[in-house]
Amino acid sequence: MLEKDIKKVIEDVYPFHMPGHKRQKQWFEGLYDLDITEISGADDLHSPSGIIMEAQRRVSRQLGTVSSIFLTGGSTCGILSAISAVCGKGDSIVIGRNCHRSVYNACLINNLSTEYVYPVLRPRLGCFGEVQASFVAEALEKSGARAVVITSPTYEGIISDIKAIAKVVHKYKAILIVDSAHGAHLGLSDRFPESARDLGADIVIESAHKTMPCLTGAALVHICSHRVSYSALQEALGLFETSSPPYPILCSIDRAYKAAENEKLFGEYADRLDRFYERAKSLRRLSLYETNDRGKLIIYCGDSDISGFGLKKSLRENYLIECEMAMPAYALAMTSAADTDEGFERLISALFQIDEALKNGNRSLPPAPPRAERASKMPEDAELKPLHLRGCVGKASAEFVFAYPPGSPIIAPGEIFSEEIVGYMTHLFSTGAQVYSSKGKFPDFLYVFEEND
Repeated sequence: MLEKDIKKVIEDVYPFHMPGHKRQKQWFEGLYDLDITEISGADDLHSPSGIIMEAQRRVSRQLGTVSSIFLTGGSTCGILSAISAVCGKGDSIVIGRNCHRSVYNACLINNLSTEYVYPVLRPRLGCFGEVQASFVAEALEKSGARAVVITSPTYEGIISDIKAIAKVVHKYKAILIVDSAHGAHLGLSDRFPESARDLGADIVIESAHKTMPCLTGAALVHICSHRVSYSALQEALGLFETSSPPYPILCSIDRAYKAAENEKLFGEYADRLDRFYERAKSLRRLSLYETNDRGKLIIYCGDSDISGFGLKKSLRENYLIECEMAMPAYALAMTSAADTDEGFERLISALFQIDEALKNGNRSLPPAPPRAERASKMPEDAELKPLHLRGCVGKASAEFVFAYPPGSPIIAPGEIFSEEIVGYMTHLFSTGAQVYSSKGKFPDFLYVFEEND
């Protein structure tokens, strides 16, 4: 049975990954008793007028939003709905090139003309960092876009200057949508960074299940300004949200934010992080790469002879610790307020033991995501052709290829495969990253646009 198989996978393994309840039973105990449908008195998420409406209003008051809407289909549902509510068919939109695949899917569904804005790179990590306001201004000047979508914080906890970006976006009469899937906990304590909700964004989407003690699928979409129509957003949610939203997920959202009103919860969490970072200073070859959100433990391996993939594997196989993700230069351990002192102690002890056995490394900086050029003009009579990766150089991709996590495309349809992009994909796949194509055939072959003779 699947249940038994899953129990074998997680037995005795400490979860430094999502969901944020970290399998601590007090956060979801009893919720299965609430697995009901829209019976009399239970309200309806798609048209709330009773108990669900009151729960959403409580969270909205707590967070200081215009409106907060519970989601049970994760941030993906919120992103699809937000973009569809704000943009009309064929509109222009500016999106961060590191946006999640759901943003790209929303653009495809609505036939939007996309203008990319590239974040700055973090060379040591080999990943995208923050989006700069000046880049957004250039993209808006060029495109006249209806909306801007950026990711902040990133998977690694890197936060963009939302206040400056919002000022630029509103100057151009556009709407700012922030994918803050990894930032549901921000702004709940003065010991963590401010949330995009409070910095000028018009719509903010958060995955509560990532960093809050909620069940998987729990998310919220926040309307943070009166530039956004509540009715338009609700109408879009009706297209993308399940018609039978699970009540246990709704209740887990309400339960988590009620608990967050107690400053002790996040105070103790911040204290655990402080102690962990202080102890980690004594590591010799491993180190912590600190970003804006210290709750993302980026264990940097670049000064040693182990890769992030090797570190993640060692923690799992030798210490029964499961990290969230790995890339060539680092492994990422996700934390939340539900983590325990025992969990942090287990991780730091394991890192010291691993660190003791490592040797110095002279590894060069990890490869960063290459910039892909768009085809100047797609062939009018193009057909799809499957090619092995090496044969794709010079061809326009007909599909998305992405590493998951984090889920942002390495290449998108209409972009040209270069030697650098092919080399980057090959490197990621060969070193253990999970690389997928939207048509599901990577690495056997990929679909490209081929012009008929």
